[in-house]
Formats: sequence, C-alpha cells, structure tokens
Amino acid sequence: MADRGSRTLTWLGGARGHLFQVVMLGLVPAIFLGTLAIIARVADTLSLQAAGTQVEALARMAAAIHDRGLESSREALAALANDPEDDECGSHYRHFLLAIEGHEGFIRTDSTGHARCSIGLGRDITWLTQGPHIRRAIESGNFTVAPYELLDDGRAALPMAYPILDWLGTTRGVVVTARSLDHLAKAVAPPILPEGARLLVLKSDGTVLARVPALPESAPAVTPVPELKEAAARGTGGSFTATTITGETSVFGIAPLGRMAPEAIVAVTIPVEKLGGSEREFLRMAVIAFAVAGSGAVLLLWFSSRRLLFLPLGRLADAMRRVRAGNMAARTGGGLGEVGEMGTTFDAMLDALNEREVWLKDSEDRFRATFEQAAVGMSHATPDRRFIRVNRRFAAMLGYTPEELIGRPTLDVTHPEDRDLGVPEIAAMIRGDLQSFALEKRFIRKDGSAVWVNLTLSALWREGRTEYLIGVTEDIERRKQTEAQLLAAKEQAESASRAKSEFLAGMSHELRTPLNAIIGFAETMYSQVLGPMPDRYREYAGDISASGRHLLGIITDILDLAKIEAGRMELDDRTQDVAPMIEATLRLLRERGTAAGLDLRVELPPGLPQILADERRIRQVLINLLANAVKFTPFGGTVTISAAPTPDGGLEIRVSDTGIGMTEEEMAQAVEPFVQVDARIARRHEGTGLGLPMVAAIMEMHGGTVTIRSRPGQGTMVAVTFPPRRVFAAAVVEC
Repeated sequence: MADRGSRTLTWLGGARGHLFQVVMLGLVPAIFLGTLAIIARVADTLSLQAAGTQVEALARMAAAIHDRGLESSREALAALANDPEDDECGSHYRHFLLAIEGHEGFIRTDSTGHARCSIGLGRDITWLTQGPHIRRAIESGNFTVAPYELLDDGRAALPMAYPILDWLGTTRGVVVTARSLDHLAKAVAPPILPEGARLLVLKSDGTVLARVPALPESAPAVTPVPELKEAAARGTGGSFTATTITGETSVFGIAPLGRMAPEAIVAVTIPVEKLGGSEREFLRMAVIAFAVAGSGAVLLLWFSSRRLLFLPLGRLADAMRRVRAGNMAARTGGGLGEVGEMGTTFDAMLDALNEREVWLKDSEDRFRATFEQAAVGMSHATPDRRFIRVNRRFAAMLGYTPEELIGRPTLDVTHPEDRDLGVPEIAAMIRGDLQSFALEKRFIRKDGSAVWVNLTLSALWREGRTEYLIGVTEDIERRKQTEAQLLAAKEQAESASRAKSEFLAGMSHELRTPLNAIIGFAETMYSQVLGPMPDRYREYAGDISASGRHLLGIITDILDLAKIEAGRMELDDRTQDVAPMIEATLRLLRERGTAAGLDLRVELPPGLPQILADERRIRQVLINLLANAVKFTPFGGTVTISAAPTPDGGLEIRVSDTGIGMTEEEMAQAVEPFVQVDARIARRHEGTGLGLPMVAAIMEMHGGTVTIRSRPGQGTMVAVTFPPRRVFAAAVVEC
C-alpha cells in the first residue's frame, strides 16, 4: 500500500503528472462549470415543481375550507327548515346568522316562492328569491344550489335553498341563504397565503368571482390568462407556470371546488420572483466566479448547492409526504436560500393551518351548541342505524339521557309495528338516489309508552359515501290526539246530520199530505162550494188556507234542503235562457215591491249566454234573493238585478239592494240554516232563515258559487256565479 502511494506521488510529480494536472486544471473548471449550470437548472426546475406542489396543496386546502363552510351552511338550513317555531324569523335564525359567518341572510318562503319572513345584516337580500334554486327545491323537495352570483358590491355569493316539508312530505316552502366568499378570504388570509401570493375563485367560463388580496386597479371580470382560463374550463387540479394579469411570471396551483359548486375552481398563484429570485442570481454569479476561481469554487458551489438545495428540498419533500399522509406536525426546519425560504413558508403555512383547524373546531363547537339547543329533536345515526349523536331534546322525548341512546340501534326505541317504515327510503339515501324524506312513526319511551313523532331524515355525504344519517324529530302526540278527537267528532256530526237529513227527507209524504188536505178543505169552505156560511167563518177559512200555504212553503224548503244534504235531490238540467227567468221572477215580486215603495230595476246586457241548469231550482234561487232584498230594504229604496259574463267564461247574476246591510259576522250567519242574523229583524220580518242556505245548496249542486258583500246601513249585494262548463253562447235567432 505504501509503495502504491509512493508511486502515485512520483507519477504526479513527473511530466505526465504535470501534464495531467494542467489538463485537469483546464477541464475541471469547465466540467464543474457545466455541472453547476446543470445543477442550477435542475434546482430551478425542482424549485418550480416544489412551488407548484405547494400552491396546489394550498389550493386544495382552500377548496376544502370552502366545502366545509358550505356544508355547515347546508346543515344550518336543514336545522332551520325543520324548526316549527321560526315562522316569524325568531332568535333561532339570528343565532345561526351570527354563529356561522359569511351568510348574507336567511329568507323563509311559502310554497309559491314568495318571501314570508327574512333576516339579514343590513343589506338588501330580496335577490335571494329570484334564482332557479327555489323552484327546484320546491319541486324536488331537495336541497339545491344556484351558480355563484356577483353582487353589486363586487363580492360573490352562492345561493342555496332547503325545502320545508310538512308531516305529509309536501313542500310548504323553503329556507334560502347565500354564502359569500368572505369566509374563504378570511380563512386563507396571511399567514396561510405566503407573501406575494394571491388566491382566485373562478367559474368555468373564466369569470373571476373573488381575488384575495384584491388588485389595486380595476381588473377584468374574465381572466386574461389563457392557461388559467383553460384550467377553469377543465375543472381539474394541477399546477403550471404562466404570466399573470400583472405581467409577472408566476406559478399557479388549481383545485376544483366540491359538489356544491361544481362549476368553480380555486387557483393560488405565487410570482416566481418571490420564490427566491435573488438566490438564483447568486447561483448564476457563482457559476461565472467558478470559471475564474477553478475547482475550489466548484467544490464550494457544490457544497453550497447541497446545503442550500438538496438537503432543504429533501426535508421539504419528506415533510410534504408526511402531511399528505395526515401528519400535520411535520416540519422542514427551515434552512438557507430560496428552498429554505420555501421550507420556512411551508412551516408557517402548516402552523397557520393548524390554527385554522383550532378555529374550525371552535366553529364546530358553536354548531354543536346550536345542535344541542335546537327546539326540535335532532340525532345522527350510522348507515346501519345506530345512534352516534343525539341532542337533549330528542332524548327527553323518549325519557332517556343522551348517553343512554348513543350506540344503541334505532330499532330498539322504534314501535314494533313501525320498524319497517322508511327502510326503502333509507336504502335509497345511502345509494345517493334520495336526498331526504319525512314520515310519521311511533317511538317507544323508556317507560314503555308510545309517542307519535314526525321524523325527517337526510344523509350527509363525504368522499362519495354516506357518513351518517341526520334525523329531525318533532313530537306530534298532541296533534295525533287532536286529530283522533276531531275525526270522532266529525263522524258523530256526519252521522247525526245524515240521520236528520234522512228523517226529514222521509217525512215529505207524511207532512205534505195532511197539509194539502187542510189547504183543500179551507179553500172549499172559503169558496162556499157546499153552501153559504157566515162571513166570519169564511174569513177564518181564508186565513187557514193562507197559513197552510205558508207552512207548506216552509216545509217544502226544509224538505228540499234535507234532500240536498241527504244527496237525494237530482237536477233536471236543460239549456235555459237567463233573461226570461229573471223577468218572470221580477214580475212575480213586482207587486210586493211596489207595495213596499221600492224601485225594482233590471240591468241585462244584450246577448246573454245560455246556461245548463234546473229551471225550477234556478227560479227558486232568484225568488229567494229578490224576496230577501225586498224584505230588508226600507221604503223608497232600490233593488237591482243584473247579469253579466265573467272573465273566465262563466256567468254571474247579481241582486243588489240599498237595505239595512249586514256585518261580517252576520254574513257568516246568513248562510247557516234556520239562523236569523238579528233577533230584532226577526221580529219585524217573517222568515225561517232558509233562503240563503237554500241558494248556496242549489248553486253548489250546479257547481257554482255564492258571494255576499254587505255593510251595515249601505245595502247588500249577493252574486251567484255559474261555472264555464254550464255556460253556452247565446242562441242566434234569425228574423
């Protein structure tokens, strides 16, 4: 070994050794220069790749924060949509508005999409009711979103709507909100965004929804960067280098947003100059210096490259791999140079992200507090239907503590007869074919008693699978008891009404036969067919005949009404001309009106259409209406009967008077059988209170309606309307 070392030193000291050293002194700087140039190029490429990975990871983090914010909004809407005590936008709405930042406000609508109540932060939020998401939510009964909208102040917000379902599962309205991108801007503000970095949210057509931080000058609505516009159209993640709107060469990281905003992406961009441009200049200067300094400078630059690039890049790559595996405690330890700066930025970003996780945990705790304080029972269950979370309201409904229910199968507290309810719907939700559904079922309390509830179930999806089922439970025991009582009372009333109607309908022959006999005998006596009789007796016979006819008319009205109620009356429908019927009725009552000092008027336009009706019953309607008008109009008043087609093709007949009129309460009483609207009137005017009820019953048989408008002291107007299917064009009479 010693001999070999001695020979090597001897050879280096010889001519060949000197020549070799000269050649090497000439070649080594060039070789090292080229090597260092390659190293610098590779380092620059690795730096850009690492930067691309960093900004892409940052974009994905921002997208995850965005999706978690929208998910919290959806859960808040679900809670509000199933809160029965918030019809007037009470404290519960305000609590959600203050507890979860970023909402523009909340609006509750009815089933037609019209706003019933709203609560906001001082800004106009009526635009929330104008998007297609409300109609889709009402028609589908599912949670819906609309595309992001740019507001007047330049901000962007995502409208969302959640259906409000009644106990039958029918949509009776929606709860609407819009989540702005303000929460995303706050969540990714420095130090998560490195210095010089900018976050953008874009639609698939390249429209910029938000820039964080904003550009100082007015920026175009659609990004002018072709690469960024193409990336937005593709909607997939990745990274690339391009020239930004400010003219800087920057690294872009792209990540698509979640399923709630599928037509939008998040982009994070960092100028290349911010990635250590001074260090790269230092490397270039070092290459030039090495050409002069020789192999020593090459070795120094190699050592510097190793210290400045490879070791920090290795630590950065290792830290990124551990973070990707879920270890958020991984750190690079910083270092020197641009890669060290990237490592320091990466460490700061993770620290800020951990702080944000704490903040999100605090936000989740606030939501949990809202969950616990909800006015309805709320529960979360695994897809195989085991409780994993319940609030105190739900536990109290069943007589348990929350701890006693967690982990138990939901079937344990379900009534045996109701255990199969909702099984197909739950399976459909787990498959993703159904968003939510509602049903009524019975739970078994801890003491063994049953309680009726209205249960609304929905599924929370994450990463393509159902994470848990969300149940909102409303105690409807009192409502069920009330329904049972009302049903029993209704059946009892209907039974009594049927018995009464059948009895009266069956009494037609028994009542009319003796009355007709009395009237006939009285008229025979009055006419003195069998011989003369004293005038006093003859006057009595006339009174008996008049009273009998009056009583027969009353009995006829009662029996007719009873027949209608019992369903025994049939209509003799024929095509009728309206004008002759009205004029005949007016002639019948004109003498009575003249005797009462009234002005009876007829206002009939030419060419009135014909109607399909029972002539006898319609005459009965007109006689009742005119008789009432004459009876309750003082001396010198006016009674007017008119007719005209309605806009929908029907026909309306009106009887108006300038009589005593009625209050709202009296109008409601007037259509009830045997009810006189005022005892004082009853003493002054004879009648049974069957006129208007008979009119209403006959018009109902014809498919028509009766409308009453009246004011005390200003007269009354009663209108009967025939539907379009019973109205025909007037017959043409050829002369």
